[in-house]
Amino acid sequence: MFSRITSVVLLVALVVAGFWGYREHKEKQALLLKTENQYQRAFHDLSDRMNLLQDQLGKSLAINTKKQLTPSLTEVWKLAAEARSDVGQLPLSLMPFNNTMEFINDVGNFSYRTAVERDGKQGLNDQEFKTLTELYKRSKKLENQLADVQSNVIKYNLRWMDAELALTQTKKQTDNQIVDGFHAMEKSVKNSAPLNFGPSMKSMKNRNSVNVQNLTGPQVSEQEAAKIAAKWLGKSSTDGIHAKQNGKGAPYPSYTVTADQGNRKGAILTVTVKGGRVTNLLNDRTVNDEKIDLSQGAQKAIDYLKAQNIGNDLEVVNIDTHDKIGVYDIVPRQDGIRLYPDKLTVQVALDNGEILGVNSREYMFNHRPRTLAKAAISAQQGRTFVSPRVNLQETHLVVAHNAQNEEVLAYEYVGTMDRDTYKVYVSALNGDEVGVEKLN
Repeated sequence: MFSRITSVVLLVALVVAGFWGYREHKEKQALLLKTENQYQRAFHDLSDRMNLLQDQLGKSLAINTKKQLTPSLTEVWKLAAEARSDVGQLPLSLMPFNNTMEFINDVGNFSYRTAVERDGKQGLNDQEFKTLTELYKRSKKLENQLADVQSNVIKYNLRWMDAELALTQTKKQTDNQIVDGFHAMEKSVKNSAPLNFGPSMKSMKNRNSVNVQNLTGPQVSEQEAAKIAAKWLGKSSTDGIHAKQNGKGAPYPSYTVTADQGNRKGAILTVTVKGGRVTNLLNDRTVNDEKIDLSQGAQKAIDYLKAQNIGNDLEVVNIDTHDKIGVYDIVPRQDGIRLYPDKLTVQVALDNGEILGVNSREYMFNHRPRTLAKAAISAQQGRTFVSPRVNLQETHLVVAHNAQNEEVLAYEYVGTMDRDTYKVYVSALNGDEVGVEKLN
């Protein structure tokens, strides 16, 4: 009797163990399949985006007019941001891919500077045209190499899970066409001559070398990044909003967040992993007939930033327009002193006051309470260091970057000469020239 009961118990145990083992195997297979599908989708998205990016760079070379250049290069910037996000979804953390990611960042930064920050106020100068041509050539080579890998993936039904396994086998030579293809891309970019961005772009790259330690707050998840983006877009839910973490080689740990916008273009935001700070927002659309003036647009920009808990004392320091959009450079002030290292740029639709773009990167990484030096010379004394041919209109005390990218207390003199407007910055400590900016 005992033997029969024992046999039944053992049989039941074997059946249960077999069932659990089978179910665990099925769940593991389902997880592996889901992971493989995610890798495949990210890879093919990356290949498609690099193809579109290269085409868009070519279009930008072909048009080179104020009106068309801005939307064309804005699209390049968006594609570069999405490509970075795609790379971040691939299992490449065990292989060097920094140079390729830096190249994609350079494409995005160059496009953003010429399209968004400068707002299409002018066409490309000779140096920028040469740089854009070189970016086009290199992106074409990169796109061709990526297309070769994609062709092999499809032809031989290659799996990314095998590539991930190959990358973990660091102690022996591996033979994997996906890994070899990405190694070839990285080597090609690494061996290319340094790009010449000219002095203005070099200084922008210096400013873009951010210190993540300047951010405060805990790390946020993809779900939290989507909620933050929803708030910036004025949405009550995260429906249609998706966040993906950018991969190794991005300027700083961040998420690219995309938001479906129905019948209009999708919005795209960059959100830092640490602190959940939005450093860029682009919510592009066609703007209809103007119904609000630039002054009203400025107030819309200020109100929007304050709603995002950005600054209590904000000042608009420059206003421009393009395609019925008001573009406002805004700085916070401390004790009445303008803090130019913390500058924000906001784009406002002049038909209904909607916020179409925000560049808040410098603010997010630089803004903090400062111990400000006291001016050692007066504004009148500083005026003697400015050419008498400049017809001065405004004078302000500011914090600005000098040529060495150091913060200095300076007088900002705004004036005109030969029908051009200039901003001349003179150290408030010793009268040294800090910089000169020509306004368009």
